[in-house]
Amino acid sequence: MSIFENVVPFPPDPIFGLGTRFKKDKNPNKVDLTVGIFRDEDLETHTLRCVKEAEKVLEKIEKDKLYLSMGGDQTFIQEAQKLVFGEDFCKKAKGTLFGAQTLGGTGGLRLGGDFLAREVTKKVYLSDPTWPNHRGIFEACGMEIETYPYYNYETHTLDFERMLDALSRAPENSIVVLHGCCHNPTGCDPTEAQWKELSTFLLKKKLVPFFDFAYQGFGRGLEEDAWAIRHFANQGHEMFVAASYSKNFGLYGERIGCLSIIAKNEQLSQNLSSVVKRLARVNYSNPPRHGAGIITTILQDAGLVEMWKGEVNQMRERIIFIKNELVDALGKQFGKDKFGFLKRRYGLFSMLGISGKQVDRMIDEYAVYLTSSGRINLTGLNEKNMPYVIEAILKTKG
Repeated sequence: MSIFENVVPFPPDPIFGLGTRFKKDKNPNKVDLTVGIFRDEDLETHTLRCVKEAEKVLEKIEKDKLYLSMGGDQTFIQEAQKLVFGEDFCKKAKGTLFGAQTLGGTGGLRLGGDFLAREVTKKVYLSDPTWPNHRGIFEACGMEIETYPYYNYETHTLDFERMLDALSRAPENSIVVLHGCCHNPTGCDPTEAQWKELSTFLLKKKLVPFFDFAYQGFGRGLEEDAWAIRHFANQGHEMFVAASYSKNFGLYGERIGCLSIIAKNEQLSQNLSSVVKRLARVNYSNPPRHGAGIITTILQDAGLVEMWKGEVNQMRERIIFIKNELVDALGKQFGKDKFGFLKRRYGLFSMLGISGKQVDRMIDEYAVYLTSSGRINLTGLNEKNMPYVIEAILKTKG
């Protein structure tokens, strides 16, 4: 009798499971529109030039591979927070703005969730729909999951009034997870006016925003994509931000992120800092240093900063180009109004607005892989495979 006899396997991850299936698929025309990785026109993901240049610098100046502190590289944290909040706010909030280096954006969400479940509340509200791993992360923290309406599938618009109505019934101090930009999976973001209204609403209801910020620069621009978070911060929220640098620096495998927490005063910030660092200590002890070193090197060098901004702009421009090409191609088959809503989406992802049954047929019959919600990674498309994907959509629509 094995000690593992009663272990029940988890079902495959809904996204990585599709990736495994895609790799095994023998169809020569197969198309992968699933995982959130930026791909160029050749469907390749390359290390950014600015990253390669930064690594050359690090190779010359690094003397050791010693541990970082529990909270991570403090210089990296300072540079990362300037990117998120802006330099002026960081100066103003010194002492009340805490930061910890994390294992990507996922690690920031988990570390923040562990802290919240232990010290503040177990009640967390997720948008419906949201990134599937949000639920798993916060459940693993021991939190109680609630959802709020976010997307109207009939009109392909933000369901803002129903969202506010649902959150109006949330208990005080509940956590509300928000996507800072480029909502995953819909690509549908609030307008500035809606963000302002939501900020005022959450303050009035004493609800706590927790921003997942994974795609800065992929929506409207580096500054524009940070607008909502900066507005909330300047409005006086106590709040959380889990930022990821997987996408906009292309550091997917380096697992580099930053958790920021804004408290009301310095003493409260010091108190929570000690708890967060302790939670990191008993989990992974201290974060890896290479990704932090790369980003710090880039952000402290004017030439590398400009190179990086140019590369982010190129990635965003490819996303916009592919999106427009897709909408135009779909318009020729279905009429220009059928998929026109996609042009009002931001970031890597958009939902096609098709049924789960049609998704299954596209995978089974055409080896076009997308998530069950109909979400696609736009950069999985290029000039060569787009006609085939359009054909799959057309022939499975019945």
